Amino acid sequence: MRRIMIVTGSLIALAGTAAPAQAQIVQRPAYEPVARANPFLPDSRLPGPSPRAEVRETRERIAAAREAGTISRREARALDREARLIGRLSLRYGRDGLSGPERVELETRTAALRARVNRPRG
Repeated sequence: MRRIMIVTGSLIALAGTAAPAQAQIVQRPAYEPVARANPFLPDSRLPGPSPRAEVRETRERIAAAREAGTISRREARALDREARLIGRLSLRYGRDGLSGPERVELETRTAALRARVNRPRG
């Protein structure tokens, strides 16, 4: 009986040391050269609504929120002022076509304005 326990214990110990050794026998990964990004290719994101359309929709939401009484007249004026600023920027940037950073700036400003209009008030 004692001999069986010794053999079983030694087999378990042997199996425990063999597994890490076996896991280390792996070939090194082959890293292939990666092509450089081409700055002349267009942006790969799908086109969304134009910044002007988003601003127009946001201004409509501001007016609807003001009529519903969820925002004050003062807050509606401030939000509408910000929407007009974004609209003017989109016109200025759009004269020669929107670059990537310009589009990102307009999208970020519009998203921030939309969040301010849609935030819950208590």
